[in-house]
Amino acid sequence: MTVAALTHDLIHKRSLVTMVWDDDPEKRVALPVPYGCGLDHVQAEAEKAMRALSAETGSLSVKAPS
Repeated sequence: MTVAALTHDLIHKRSLVTMVWDDDPEKRVALPVPYGCGLDHVQAEAEKAMRALSAETGSLSVKAPS
């Protein structure tokens, strides 16, 4: 994965990192990182966010709309 973007929402005081799969650029994910995260910390924060998402989704079940 490669970090593609880091955005800061000044009104809502939140930051998001967008990552793209290296082998499939159509696959991407945007995850929250600490507000104001700088470029010098974005890689570490993106890795933390991705690991947290992975742990969370490992036990999810997918439902079809009713």
